[in-house]
Amino acid sequence: MVFYLCHMDTTAEYRRAQPGLRRLGYLAMAALLALAAVFFRERAWLLDIAFQTFLLVNEGSVQVMVNRFGSAVVQLLPLLGLRLGASLPVISLLYSISFPLLFLGFYALIVKVLRNDLLGWALVFLYTLIVYDAFYWATSEQQQGLGALLVFYAYWLRYPRQEKPWMWAVSVLGVVALAYYHPLVFIPFYFLWAFFGLHLREKIAGRAYWLLAGFMAAALALKSRLSANWYDDAKYGAFRENLEAYFPNYFSMPAHGKFLENVLSIWYFFPIFLLVVTAFYAYRRQWLKLGLVLGTCFGYIMLLHIGSPHSTYRFYAEVNYMALSIFVMVPFLFDIAHRIRQQWLLPLFAAILILRLAAISLHHTPFEARWRWIANTLSEQPAGANRFYLPEAEAPMDTLLMSWGVPYESLLISGSKEPKTLLVHPDLSAFSEALQLDTVFVTPFKTYSLENLNAAYFPLGRGEYRKVVFSK
Repeated sequence: MVFYLCHMDTTAEYRRAQPGLRRLGYLAMAALLALAAVFFRERAWLLDIAFQTFLLVNEGSVQVMVNRFGSAVVQLLPLLGLRLGASLPVISLLYSISFPLLFLGFYALIVKVLRNDLLGWALVFLYTLIVYDAFYWATSEQQQGLGALLVFYAYWLRYPRQEKPWMWAVSVLGVVALAYYHPLVFIPFYFLWAFFGLHLREKIAGRAYWLLAGFMAAALALKSRLSANWYDDAKYGAFRENLEAYFPNYFSMPAHGKFLENVLSIWYFFPIFLLVVTAFYAYRRQWLKLGLVLGTCFGYIMLLHIGSPHSTYRFYAEVNYMALSIFVMVPFLFDIAHRIRQQWLLPLFAAILILRLAAISLHHTPFEARWRWIANTLSEQPAGANRFYLPEAEAPMDTLLMSWGVPYESLLISGSKEPKTLLVHPDLSAFSEALQLDTVFVTPFKTYSLENLNAAYFPLGRGEYRKVVFSK
């Protein structure tokens, strides 16, 4: 593999002499965009995105949850659709494609503007290698934050000395944005900081680089003090409880077995590249890099499993594991890939992408089954009725996965012409009074009166809640 050599260009060693891999990266990101359009129902009519779509349409504004302000970016396109009067399916489509459009923008920034093909491919692998359920449960801010993190380090590799005030302004704003994207982004941030410090040494190390690490620590401290929220506090509390409950038997957590099973059957490229990187660093006696990779991978996995010892829902867990691709693929791309001949590397990467994109696309079936069950259940109910409830014990939870989002999902699925809603809950007695009213929309979090609904999109009208009746 040949790189441009130019002492005047700080990005020369990160650029490929041949554009084939760069074009393949664009093709991969475009393929994710196409899949997001094809499977927009499976993505946008699922739990959090459906909930946020309802709030966005009902309130007419972006919905930032638990101070994760980066999520506002992907809501601009569906909000534009709302302002232009688009239908609910079109708004759902726009929301679904907003995520890969953002990721494609990240890729273009990295390879076109910041001229870093290596981190561009780290981004491609981030959104394909340890992605299966996460493609369909797309709303996690961590997915977006990890991509923004790679853009940030491509910027730093382009301007490692930070000689001008505007460069520091970009860096400070970037650090603050990353800190607010997701609470776990700081771990891959410091991994990349340590890796590039070891990899580039005097080319990047210096007062500016140490200040960068300090800025992130300060941003995290200020965020914790000024922007604490109930959701993150609950997660921290659960972590502390599990840390005590499993001590000292941390290897007995069920999450370990589930992770191993998924690594061998779904996320198989992670152990393959981890073995390659480990063998390379051991052979080259690069012990600091080897320790950094193995220590970060092991520590990060243990951190996740202590926080969620049972990993009950794989789609929730998978987005957290996505950072593992950064821990192995950045070392592979910067230290090993250039030793592979160009004519071999292109088909290798192409084969990996074909396998992963095929796996992602074929995995749409359980998510399709979910929204189709809701649609079919609503269509089987008596004509003229538009509000229904069902005890969770009578619902196919192996299909629904979680029930809290069904009221919002059913509104989106049924559409604006004949809107219907379905409440599925383990304890319907908590809603006994509300279910007796014919002028409300009941959800697990809040009961809306008709005047608090956007009548243009959710014209429920009056109607009593009825128990779902299944056809024989």
